[in-house]
Amino acid sequence: METKLKQVLKYCDDIKSGKIPACIWIKKSTERFVSDLNNKDWKYFFDEEKFNEVVDFAESLTLPDIKQKLKLLDWQLFIYANLYGFYHKDEPDRRRFRGGYCEISRKNGKTSAILYPLILYDLLTEKAAESYLVSTTGELAEKSFIEIKEIINESPELKAVCVCHSKTITYGLSRITFYSADTKQTESTRVSLAILDEFHTYANDIILSSFRASGRARKNNLVLPITSAGLDVSSPCYQENLKAKRILSKTLTQDDYFAAIWCYDEKDDWKDPKNFKKANPSLGSFLKEDVLISDLNDALITPSHQANFKSKTCGIWSNGISTWIPLEKWQQAQQEIPLSELKNVPCFGGLDLSSINDISAFTLCWKFNGKFYFKHRFYVPEEQVFEKYKKDNINFLKWVEDGLIVAIPGPVIDYDFIYNDIVKDSQDFNIKEICFDRWHSNELIKKLDDSLGSKIDFIDFDQSLKNFSQPTKCYEKAILEQKIIDPSPVIFWMLSNVEIRPTEQNDYKPLKLGGKSSNKRIDGVITSIMAFDRATNQTETKRVSFSDLLNDF
Repeated sequence: METKLKQVLKYCDDIKSGKIPACIWIKKSTERFVSDLNNKDWKYFFDEEKFNEVVDFAESLTLPDIKQKLKLLDWQLFIYANLYGFYHKDEPDRRRFRGGYCEISRKNGKTSAILYPLILYDLLTEKAAESYLVSTTGELAEKSFIEIKEIINESPELKAVCVCHSKTITYGLSRITFYSADTKQTESTRVSLAILDEFHTYANDIILSSFRASGRARKNNLVLPITSAGLDVSSPCYQENLKAKRILSKTLTQDDYFAAIWCYDEKDDWKDPKNFKKANPSLGSFLKEDVLISDLNDALITPSHQANFKSKTCGIWSNGISTWIPLEKWQQAQQEIPLSELKNVPCFGGLDLSSINDISAFTLCWKFNGKFYFKHRFYVPEEQVFEKYKKDNINFLKWVEDGLIVAIPGPVIDYDFIYNDIVKDSQDFNIKEICFDRWHSNELIKKLDDSLGSKIDFIDFDQSLKNFSQPTKCYEKAILEQKIIDPSPVIFWMLSNVEIRPTEQNDYKPLKLGGKSSNKRIDGVITSIMAFDRATNQTETKRVSFSDLLNDF
C-alpha cells in the first residue's frame, strides 16, 4: 500500500515531469520540498509519523454537507507534509514552519480540507492552544463557526470533549476563536495557529503582524494566510505574494516560511481551458471542468467579469482592469540595487513636486552594465497620511513605516526637506542632471541651482504629449526587455495605476486611472521616465534658463 509520503513524492515527481500541469511557483515549491527532504546535513528533519498523524486526524473527520469522511487530494497532502512534516533536529517536537502563504483558486477545497482540519488539530494537540480562524466578514466568521460545530457534532469523540460557545470552541484550556478581518481584539493573544482566509480582501496587515508577534513565545506556532488572487496589487496580500515568490526564487532566504502558489504562468492564455489545472489542482476530482468552462464563457461575453474570473479562477492578479505593464514581467526582473557599486557611476534625476498636500517624487537613474537602476524618494505631509492616504492606498502606512515614503511633519509639504535630501544625494552620488516639471518647482529649483549649479545641470522637462511620448515608449520597451531594476513596491503600485490612451498617431504618455480626480498616484512613474530619458540621452534638452522661470511668477 502506498504511504502518504510516497503519494506526496509522486505528486512532486508528476509536477516535475509535466504529467501534472503546474506554474513555475508550484514547480519551485515542490522542488524545495524534495530538496529539503533529502538534505540530511541541515538543522531540520522529516518526521513521517507526525505527518501521518495529522493526515489521519483530518481524514477521520466527516464533512456534514456530503456525510462522508474527508479524503485529502495530493496537493492537499503536499501542504500537510510541509507544515507538519519538518522538525528541528535539536528539538524534535518543534516544527520548522512558523509562517507561510498559500494562494489557490476558489472552490478547490481549501476550507474543508485544510482550514477546518488544521484548526481542530491545533485545538486538540497544542497545550493551552489559542487557535484563530479569521474570515473576511463577521457573517463569514459565523458561518465558519457553524460549519466546524457541525463537523464536531458528526464525531462522537469530538462532541464528547469539545464545547461550542458563541464564536468560540473550547477543549479544556484550549480554544478556537472566530474573527472577522477588521477585529481589534488581537492584543494579549498567544497564538498557536492563526489562519487568515481570503487574505486578499483585508484592508491592512495589522492582524497578520499582530498574530505573528504574539506567537513568538510558543515553541510551535503558525500564522498562515490562505487566499485566492485579488484585484489590488497595493494590498498587503500582494506583498505576501511577492515575498513568497522571492523565497521560492531563492532571492530571499527564510527557512521557516512555507510558500505555495497555484496560478497561471505569465504567458498562459487565460481563455484556454488547458491551463485550468495550473490554478485549480482539484480539477478532475470534485471540481468539474464544465463548471469552469461555464464561468469562462461568461467572462468572454461579459468583459466586466473578466478581472474577477482571472483572479479567482486563473490566479492572475490585477487592479480589475488591463494595466499598462504586465505585473509578472515587471516582478521577474527585480533584484537588489547595488548602490555601493553605483556610487561613482553618472546618474540622472527626475523631480515632480506636488501641490502642498499631495505626493512629491524625486528619482535617480543609473545606467550600469546594460541595465537601468532606480532609487526613489517620495514625500507626503504627515498630517495627510491618516485622513487621506489610508483611503487612497491601503499599504501606504506600511510604506511610511518602512521609510519608503517620507512623512514630512505638518499639514503641508515643506520643500526644504526635499532640498536637503537632494543636496545629500548630490554628495553621495555622481548626479549629472536633474530634470523637472515646472509645476510648483521654480523656487526649489532656483535654490538648488544656487547651491549645486556648478556640478549639476537642471533641465526643464516639457510635460506635453508630444515630448513625453517617445521617452514613455523607450521606458516601456526597457521594462519588457527586463532592463529596468526598480524593486520599490511604491513604484510598482504606481505603475499599476497607469492608463494609456494612444492617439491616432500612436502617441501616448502615462495617465492616471480614473482621470485627474482619481485617488490613484503615478508621480514616481513620471519621474522615472524623465530620469530614464536623460540617462539614455533620448530627448534634446537644454539647461534651464532662470529668466524664463522668473517670468512664470
